[in-house]
Amino acid sequence: MAKRVAITKRDRDKMKKQLLDRRAELLADLDGNESDIDTLQEPKADDLDRAVEAGAMELLVALGDTERRELEEITLALEKIDLGEYGRCEACRDEPLNLCPTCPFIPRPRLDALPTARLCVACQEAEEQNKIPNYTRLRPRKTIFQEGEEFSHPLMENNDND
Repeated sequence: MAKRVAITKRDRDKMKKQLLDRRAELLADLDGNESDIDTLQEPKADDLDRAVEAGAMELLVALGDTERRELEEITLALEKIDLGEYGRCEACRDEPLNLCPTCPFIPRPRLDALPTARLCVACQEAEEQNKIPNYTRLRPRKTIFQEGEEFSHPLMENNDND
């Protein structure tokens, strides 16, 4: 049976390193997707080439959206580490729901498997069934990119003024 304990400082440091490594990996992937999209936007000779290009472009954009959502989750987890709130179930943040034996903490095995976990397993299941009426998901207050870092994407450019 899991205990009701917060994770240790050593565990938090390990998770922080893991999250920072994954963040760097995602940012590198996003830069790679940008160059792939640039290549796909070159003029094509026939309709078949354009159709294949459109499908590939849609896949790259979807991958980029998934990566951006994961970056947001990583940013929030890093922010929680800095604030000393990492490993606490968001649904039990204000008042423990006591849906599991570890309440209000997220068990270490769940954090090992999913370092960006916001809820313990019991609260996650309850939330998916809309059984937690007042639960509001937290959003990161920090930006995804560090000072001086920048990410641009051809589909993010706004050329409406032309």
